[in-house]
Amino acid sequence: MDYVFLGKTGVKVSRLAFGTMSFGGDADEATSAKLFARCLDAGINVFDCANVYSKGRAEEILGGLVRGRRDELVLTTKAFFPMGQGPNDRGSSRYHLVRSVEASLRRLGTDRIDVFFLHRFDEATALEESLRAVEDLVRQGKVLYPAASNFAAWQVMKALGIAEAKGFAPLVCIQPQYSLAKRQAEVELLPMAKS
Repeated sequence: MDYVFLGKTGVKVSRLAFGTMSFGGDADEATSAKLFARCLDAGINVFDCANVYSKGRAEEILGGLVRGRRDELVLTTKAFFPMGQGPNDRGSSRYHLVRSVEASLRRLGTDRIDVFFLHRFDEATALEESLRAVEDLVRQGKVLYPAASNFAAWQVMKALGIAEAKGFAPLVCIQPQYSLAKRQAEVELLPMAKS
């Protein structure tokens, strides 16, 4: 496996990451464990999750699998989408993000999230509020690096501008939708990231 730096962080990550969306859903615990072991055998050290994957079950399974080797791995998770029926059980408000990170830390059984993604852009919450909440989590050591998932290029640039102006930890990576069927990231996001 080849390892590269995660942006400008100095953290080396495998060129391939493994998404755990199937954990607790299509993949039961035994199948999840086999998938995880195969990834380790291949040299993968990045495991991507989200609080909504199998309603938190994916984080619980991943947390059990990383026990005993936590410091060898880079764990990511995300928050935005509904995790309950309440009006504040979704979004990127400070209220929701802080509660989401605390719950993810419990489910993962860890003291930190290595890369924390805002799971999508929140039109209802000021981006400054979301980034300030993540900055506070960074300062508390609960999140090491902020990131963005499913943001447009202008949204990423706005977040980077706010972070620089306020002295917040910047986004270190993006996670756009990208596949043979959805290649829109090639238009603006990938050139922006390269630049």
